[in-house]
Amino acid sequence: MSNTPSPFRHRRRRNQTPRPPRRRGRTRWLLITPIVGLTLIVLGIVALEAAAPQVDTTDLVVEDLPPLALEEGRSCTRQTDDVVAAEIRAEVPPGARISSTQVFRCPAAYDGLEVSYAGEVVGEVLPRAGGAWAQVNDDIYALRVGPLVGHRELDGFNTGLSVWLPDGLHEQIEEAGRAGRRGDVILIRGTLLRTDPDDGAGLTIRAEELEVVAPSVTIEDPLHVPQLIVAIVLALLAAGAIVWSRIVARRL
Repeated sequence: MSNTPSPFRHRRRRNQTPRPPRRRGRTRWLLITPIVGLTLIVLGIVALEAAAPQVDTTDLVVEDLPPLALEEGRSCTRQTDDVVAAEIRAEVPPGARISSTQVFRCPAAYDGLEVSYAGEVVGEVLPRAGGAWAQVNDDIYALRVGPLVGHRELDGFNTGLSVWLPDGLHEQIEEAGRAGRRGDVILIRGTLLRTDPDDGAGLTIRAEELEVVAPSVTIEDPLHVPQLIVAIVLALLAAGAIVWSRIVARRL
């Protein structure tokens, strides 16, 4: 067998186009850099949130409220609505304190009952002929820990009931709650309606008595020093980048 190299093999080698150099390293960094940057941003946000100063909320706990008539709310279903509602109604004496969570779990059980209800007035008090509507929340932010601006700890959702306050009652409310302020906490007594025609068939309480048990409190957002430092550093870096880009543009 001859060892003479074939001329066709050399011809194929001469006609082959040289391959461009591979840039795997550069492409890899183009993919990794945004991921690393986003990760650092997220970690920085988490670190700043963890370092945020918190307000002592022990003074915001509303004391001396009547105990709830039921410790736990029972839920109604279409199959057991009448039975469970009758059992709950038998356990709730007239004027007993209830919570919005208990009512939402079984509205039929409380329909037409005379109840007491405590909570924070939030949003706006809406005047109408003969009285005013108010949203009254009784969640943990209303009765125990105050607005998120002070403690930044999520603990459940906002829950409450719409309350009709006739003339002579709504005038006692001085301030409603908003971001950075816990509004007046009131204790009312009235009749709960599952479908109030004056509220578009909504679930409401028609108040007959009102007592302000805790006045409104404004929560000052404490100075977040680490966040301020980071903001100043980023502002200086951004300003430096703008100046540098203008210098480079002039040289070109």
